[in-house]
Amino acid sequence: MQATSQPLMNSNPARVGQLDIIRGFAILGIILMNVFAFANPPDFSHSVIWQPAISSLDIGLYNLQTVLFSGRFLTLFNLLFGVSLLLIVEKYGENYLQRRLSWLAVFGLLHISFIWLGDILLWYALTGLLVLKQGYHKLDSPALWRKGVMLFSISLIMPVIYSVYLLLATPPPLQPLDAEMLLAEQMLWTGPYLAQLTETLWLNLFMLLGFVMALYWLMAALMLFGMALYKSGWFSQGYSRHITILLFLTALVISGSTAVLDHVTGYGYDLAVSLPWEQISALLMALAFASTLINARQQPALYQGLQRWLAPCGRMAFTLYLSQSLLMVLLFKVLKPDWFASLDRAALLGIAIATIILQLLFCRWYLQHFNQGPLEWIWRRLSKKPVTIAADSSH
Repeated sequence: MQATSQPLMNSNPARVGQLDIIRGFAILGIILMNVFAFANPPDFSHSVIWQPAISSLDIGLYNLQTVLFSGRFLTLFNLLFGVSLLLIVEKYGENYLQRRLSWLAVFGLLHISFIWLGDILLWYALTGLLVLKQGYHKLDSPALWRKGVMLFSISLIMPVIYSVYLLLATPPPLQPLDAEMLLAEQMLWTGPYLAQLTETLWLNLFMLLGFVMALYWLMAALMLFGMALYKSGWFSQGYSRHITILLFLTALVISGSTAVLDHVTGYGYDLAVSLPWEQISALLMALAFASTLINARQQPALYQGLQRWLAPCGRMAFTLYLSQSLLMVLLFKVLKPDWFASLDRAALLGIAIATIILQLLFCRWYLQHFNQGPLEWIWRRLSKKPVTIAADSSH
C-alpha cells in the first residue's frame, strides 16, 4: 500500500501526560505475568501444572490471570510504542528515530542474551525499524486501521494452525516435572552462568523463529493500531462508558471460554497464550483499560492521583522494565535460588505486587530530583537526540 502523508496532530502536554499514565499502568502490570517466567523453568513459564500437586488457589489465580492479565499489559504497551514512534518522528525526524530504535535493539540483544530470555525490547526495536522502513507512520488513520487489521489477521495464522493441530491430533498434554527433572531445571537456572548462556542461546533461536512467523505481525499490527488511535484523537477522549464496559465484558467472555477449555483439558496446553482469540481478547481489554484511564479525567481527584503515581512510572518505563529483570534475576538466581521453581502463584503474585509498590515509590522520589530516568538519559545520549524547542521527557 502506498503511504499517503497526513500531518500529525500536534502533541500537547496534557495528552503526553495522559500517555504517561497509561504507559505507567502498562509497565507496572507487566510484572504480574512476567514474575512467573522469572521464577519458573522456561517451558513452564506460564503453566500451572509444572509441579505434580496443584492447589485450588493456584488454579483460581491462574484462571484470574487468564481473564484479566494475560497479554493485556504487553498489548497496551505495544499500542503506546506505536504512538511513541509517531511523536518522535514528529518532533525529531526519522533519522533520530532510526538511531533510537537501533540502540534499543542493542539494549534488547544484551538483555535477551545475558540477563533474561523473555526480553521484548529487541522485538519492539526490530518491528519499529520495519514499520519505519515501510513508511506506515505516514498513513492516515483509516489506512492505518486497514493495514493493521491485515497484519493482525496474518498474526493469527500460526495460532489457528496450532489450534487445529490440538483439535485434530490431540497431542499428549504437558506433564508436570518429576523430582529428578525439577532438580535438573533448578540446578541449570540457578547454577553456573555459562550453562545458562548456552541454553539461552538455543531458546533465543526459537524466539527468533517465532518472531518471524507470528510475533512481528502481531506487534506491527498493534503499533499501527496505536498510531491510528492517536491520529484520530482517541487518546484525548477514549470511548464512552458504555463501549468501555462492553469491550471489557466481551474480553472477559472470550477469555472465560479459554479458562473453561483449560480446565476441561487439565491445563496441559497453555491455551491462554496459544489460542487465536486470546489475542483479540487482549486487545479489547487493553483498549478498555486505556479508555478507563483516559476517562478518569472526569474525576479530578482520581486523575491527580494517577498523574502523581502512574505518570512518573510511564516516564521511566525503560528503566523500570530493565530493573524488573535485574531485580527478579537477582532474587531468584542469586539471593534466593531455593525459591526458583518452588513458590506457588500466590507467593509469586505477592512478590510482583511488592515490586510494583517499590517501583511506584522509587519513580515518585527519583523524578522529584531528576528530569528523566537513568536509562532514558543514557539511551538519548547514545541516540544523539536533536535539540528542539518543544522537547519533552516522556519518550
